[in-house]
Amino acid sequence: MLLLLAASPLETRLLRSQLQAPTTSRLANYTLLSGILCNQQVMLAHSGIGQVAMAMQLTRLLEEHLFSASFLCGCAGSYPESGLKNGALALASAEVFGDLGVATEDGFTPLEQLDIPEQADLAPVCRQEFPLSASLLHWASRILPDARCGKFATINCCSGTRQISAQLARRTGAICENMEGAATAQVCAEYNLPLLEIRGISNPTGSRVPADWDLKLGAEAAQRAVMRLLENWPPEAL
Repeated sequence: MLLLLAASPLETRLLRSQLQAPTTSRLANYTLLSGILCNQQVMLAHSGIGQVAMAMQLTRLLEEHLFSASFLCGCAGSYPESGLKNGALALASAEVFGDLGVATEDGFTPLEQLDIPEQADLAPVCRQEFPLSASLLHWASRILPDARCGKFATINCCSGTRQISAQLARRTGAICENMEGAATAQVCAEYNLPLLEIRGISNPTGSRVPADWDLKLGAEAAQRAVMRLLENWPPEAL
């Protein structure tokens, strides 16, 4: 069974409308949907917005269920130099914790560069970046040739100014930002679950102008891409 994950119901509305023979179950007071989508057995789950919500819900899911792979889909904000417009597709090669560290007048220092004493046998060593499944990314990029592949940045505080947006893009090397991906990647790495992340661009980062935002467009682009991938599942490499 495949796990289809999203932060919010907006990001699965189209998928849920196409789900055949749906059944429901409960996990920590939240409803899970299972059924057939594009001839594949899937489970649809929502985490809520943010890294903590995603890490909690995904850990619960992986303690209770076995999956062959996971798709994370949803919206993202594009960084200035990415060339991504609203409605464009992006595939994550890696996820970076974009604002995990220390901000000072001299700039930003990532947490993993702060020389904090660590002991690997007692606690996980700090990692700022988590690569996603290279084989799934290669397969998906062939199915979705118009999608842009690159690093994604995961943040707690969205880039509401052009200056912050440009700084995050330079610091992380990312093409877009979101609020759950790095947490998803870290949990999937812990459980050895292959992860593919597909996002539709809903806005340029650095702008709070309503006319620049289209959450529905970004969400639907990602969901249509998921269905195209499911129509071609499974990849030979899995």
